[in-house]
Amino acid sequence: NVRSEPYGVAYDPAKGEVFVADYGSQQVQVISDSTNAVVANVSVGVNPADIAYDSAKGEMFVSNAASGTISVISDTTNSVVATVTVGDQPRGVAYDPAQGQVFVSTSQGSGSDNGAVYVISDSTDKVVTTVPVSGAATGIAYDSAKGELFVSNDPDNVAVISASTDKVVATATVGTLPRGITYDPENGDLYVANYAGGVDTVSVISDISNALVANVNVGPSPFYSTYDPANGEIFVALEGSNTVAVISTSSNTAVGDVGVGKNPDGIAYDSGKGEVFVANYAPNTVSVITIGTASSRTSTTTSSAATTSSSTSASSSSVAATSSSASVATTSTVAVTATSPVTTTSSPTAPTTSSPQAGSTTSSSGSSSSTIPWSYLWLD
Repeated sequence: NVRSEPYGVAYDPAKGEVFVADYGSQQVQVISDSTNAVVANVSVGVNPADIAYDSAKGEMFVSNAASGTISVISDTTNSVVATVTVGDQPRGVAYDPAQGQVFVSTSQGSGSDNGAVYVISDSTDKVVTTVPVSGAATGIAYDSAKGELFVSNDPDNVAVISASTDKVVATATVGTLPRGITYDPENGDLYVANYAGGVDTVSVISDISNALVANVNVGPSPFYSTYDPANGEIFVALEGSNTVAVISTSSNTAVGDVGVGKNPDGIAYDSGKGEVFVANYAPNTVSVITIGTASSRTSTTTSSAATTSSSTSASSSSVAATSSSASVATTSTVAVTATSPVTTTSSPTAPTTSSPQAGSTTSSSGSSSSTIPWSYLWLD
């Protein structure tokens, strides 16, 4: 059986497609947002983790954690057109349209125990410089108003990098093991998911002061997040509760949540459809959250087959569903296995699998051992 383990997610508005990095299968799967079906598989490096869309080139930049490389995928051909070598354990990826550069966070720089951010020119697909940071770099987000990159670093800080000088200009202290970062251009704030420490918060950093201005209580193990500009909300994948929390950016409070599959981590907003795509690591699925009003809450489940060129037809059936968020309306689920067609259940929560889960490690005998969030293992 091919292990998929979907992780990073990115939306391509030019194609109306969602690209999902499958950590366990060495592939990126392409989902059509019109059919919610997998339409292509692209082979990349080992353990693809995060992914970012370059709107100028029509390309996806994919970090391959175990390979120490970045795969560049053309959205025209759905094929790899370049491979860029970076540092140890590349994770977060962010695109800077002003400079025509892609920034990649890594857990270790060349010859250093600390992390580094590699800067890649999208015109040459080559590394042009490296910015050292303090700690193992994980998530990264681009602030278009200030021309700055915000980089989350273990164990508890966020570095602010000027995109014009490629220098660290500030550091903000946040919660324990910060992961994904999302930029809100309306209020100029950065939202940082604090994965561990038992605090279950998202830290809010102002890009004016580069300082912490709020902590939002969400649920256990917040991982990645995405911004919905239409409703002014941040959607946060909660790996520990199999839900997505919704934060109002006007009040910096959690206003609700919606159930998805098991161990959600990657998440992306689809501006074309007004939907949020959520990668569920354990059951090899992607949940699709449709944003609307509280008056129309139904749920559909989509069955799809992975192909290499053409779309497969998606069937759906309606079932009852509820959500405590005023903006979350419906959910559906897309199977993202790289082998034969998989039919999902009629519940928004995906089925369990026999593969090692995010909250444990597995010995060579197959028995579950100590409870260690799998993301910690990236530091090895």
